[in-house]
Amino acid sequence: MMSDNVLKLIARVLLAILFVVSGLGKLADPSGVAGLLGSLHLPAPTFLSYLAGLCEVAGAVAVVAGFRPRAVGLLLAAWCVATALVVHLQMPMDLMKNLGLAGGFLLLATTGAGSLAAGREGQPVAN
Repeated sequence: MMSDNVLKLIARVLLAILFVVSGLGKLADPSGVAGLLGSLHLPAPTFLSYLAGLCEVAGAVAVVAGFRPRAVGLLLAAWCVATALVVHLQMPMDLMKNLGLAGGFLLLATTGAGSLAAGREGQPVAN
């Protein structure tokens, strides 16, 4: 049987995959996301696309490394809920995907990253 720490590492990698792929896509070609954000009347859609890509890649790296899992987990959960409600409200599958990811990030925030993580925050979070 795999240890909880190995399972937590696998879970962190799986949570991060979407953010790496999506973030790198926004950084390589922000035009698609910028068009969507522009259609939602958000200001500076190209800048927001680059910013979103950068945040997604940085967040994914932090998740995989297990860096500050409580703070990163809470931030990414909030990010997923916010983007679900602002960007994906009319896209049911994307909305549910984001809400599911938010749940995973909340679990990361509450249980910690395990011992296979960077820094001292790899241990479970105390109540």
